[in-house]
Amino acid sequence: MARKPQVSGNAINGLGEETFRKPRHVYWATNPADIPHGDMQLWFYQKNDHPDLDKGRIARKSEEAIPLAPLADRPEPGSAADWSTRIKAEARALGADAVGIARVDPDWAFDGHEVPWRYIVVLGIAMDYDIMQHAPQIEAGVHVVNQYTRGMKTSKALAGWLRRLGHDAEPEHGPFAGPMTMIPAALAAGLGELGKHGSIINRELGAMFRLAAVLTDLELVPDHPDDFGADRFCSACRLCETACPPGALSPEKQTVRGVEKWYVDFDRCLPYFNETAGCAICLAVCPFSRPGVGDNLVAKLARRTPR
Repeated sequence: MARKPQVSGNAINGLGEETFRKPRHVYWATNPADIPHGDMQLWFYQKNDHPDLDKGRIARKSEEAIPLAPLADRPEPGSAADWSTRIKAEARALGADAVGIARVDPDWAFDGHEVPWRYIVVLGIAMDYDIMQHAPQIEAGVHVVNQYTRGMKTSKALAGWLRRLGHDAEPEHGPFAGPMTMIPAALAAGLGELGKHGSIINRELGAMFRLAAVLTDLELVPDHPDDFGADRFCSACRLCETACPPGALSPEKQTVRGVEKWYVDFDRCLPYFNETAGCAICLAVCPFSRPGVGDNLVAKLARRTPR
């Protein structure tokens, strides 16, 4: 906490602001010196230096160093519908557990950044439920690092596949924040609904997944947001809210940059997050995440939803 800056992370995020503005980087900057909470980000690595975490980070850096496949001179033809079907099939074959397509919205770009692509293919990378039940112990943190690396591999492989077919593409992945926010893109691409814990709830994966993506100008068919009742369920459910040690989850939605949404109190979450290599208790206790239970919940919510 001695490294905490004067500015609140909630203020950077736009909590309480009634009008829209573009988001700003608040954490996981590629260069920590670029953000007010950069010293706290550096402390995260000093605190969480477990050998298994270090091994995962080395593997991630090795994957980062692998160059993308060269762009072929002659693009392979095909309709938007055909390419959308092919991309989804290839993404799953390469390791994605969920996939959706959205047209890029310039408002998703962080302030001062641009996303010069027309479409985004959003990938869901599943996490192991049993391993994540150890959260906030180190086993869960190691697993998260490894799944981010798997997401990087999958997005780079999918971008490389498109480039070899003559269509330019760029991978996007965590854990470091790139030029755009990923959650709004994932919601638009139909990967699920925003939960009270601030993460997406997918009808098949629950909250047990991480995000990666591929950006491209290839004409595709966008998917639609998926409303299956998770938002309404979260309004009545308090499991993640009561399980959060620092009390960072609110029982009510809050206004953030002109939008009413579920919001995680950054200033409360971050110290505990840093102490525990990423925490993730809220994802582990989410009812939608439990294998078998999530499917039943989705089915029950579907029966209750008016036609």
